[in-house]
Amino acid sequence: MILSAFAALTLAAAPAEGLEPPFQELLAAAAAEDDEAVFTNAIHLLSLTQSAERIAVGAARLSDHHAIIARRTLGLPVAPVTPVPPPAMIAVDAELQEAAVENELTSRVDPFWIAAPTSAVLLLTQAESELWTGKVRLGVRADSGDTDRLDYTLGLDAERELVGWGFESSIIYSYSEVDDNVGRDELILKARGEREAGDRWTLFTNTEWERDQVSGFDWTGFMGVGAGYRALQRDKAEWTIRAAPGLRYIQEADNGSYYEGAFDLLSDVELQLSDSMRLESETRFLASNNARADQLFKLNTDLGDLWSLELRYRYRYEFDPEPGFEAGDSRTDLALVREF
Repeated sequence: MILSAFAALTLAAAPAEGLEPPFQELLAAAAAEDDEAVFTNAIHLLSLTQSAERIAVGAARLSDHHAIIARRTLGLPVAPVTPVPPPAMIAVDAELQEAAVENELTSRVDPFWIAAPTSAVLLLTQAESELWTGKVRLGVRADSGDTDRLDYTLGLDAERELVGWGFESSIIYSYSEVDDNVGRDELILKARGEREAGDRWTLFTNTEWERDQVSGFDWTGFMGVGAGYRALQRDKAEWTIRAAPGLRYIQEADNGSYYEGAFDLLSDVELQLSDSMRLESETRFLASNNARADQLFKLNTDLGDLWSLELRYRYRYEFDPEPGFEAGDSRTDLALVREF
């Protein structure tokens, strides 16, 4: 019992043919339940991401009995298995070892039904979660151009840092009323998946959809595939240029829907002004029969580890505006942002 407690506390990184510590702990917690059904369920869970051989070696470290159950469950030949001991054991001082033994004698440490959910989350997100970030924002928007009004906005962002591959998506909904009539009912959806293609080059696919029921169109969208070039890469400054041919979709309120070829050219600049302040600039030109240009500035100020204040300014110019609408339109957003 002393040896088992000592091993549970001092398990080092497993060799290539065994399980890594989070997965070995999950298997050990299932074995501690002394219920073959629970142990079998844990094996099935681990088999989603781990090879059968690794799981079999991990079970052999527990006991010959558990090794036989694991190999039978995984469809491996049932044969004597010699457990592969970890290459090194981290020294534990006498006080920690004594406390571990006493704790094991008085109660079960990490029962399966407590340890399993945590280990399952680690299993599904290990080495990935630190690359993902999410944001939810709530704010107000001041519009000028076609009409002057104040809108309420709600947004949700999800992003994976470009390490091998990356992903960015956002959803923004805006609503307002003017004299008891709907002044703005707008939904904007954006998504871009990107993969590195060298030190500076990337390949990506992107899509963008906008719905505004009180403008000259019901829906407009763009889908394209292209390449990006990271022209500047520094600790506090980044500049990326992207270009993508694609297809534009327009559904007008009165003239139905149609498709047209388009070419999207985008310039992204990010500047870290200070430890708590970041400035982003996005310049975009969408060339098509209904061409338009956008300039977006975002200033983000941290209010703590998870909260921030974001100020946005966007100017859009339509080269061929719908009848009754101005060519230029600007909007200013102020939002409180919570990161998760």
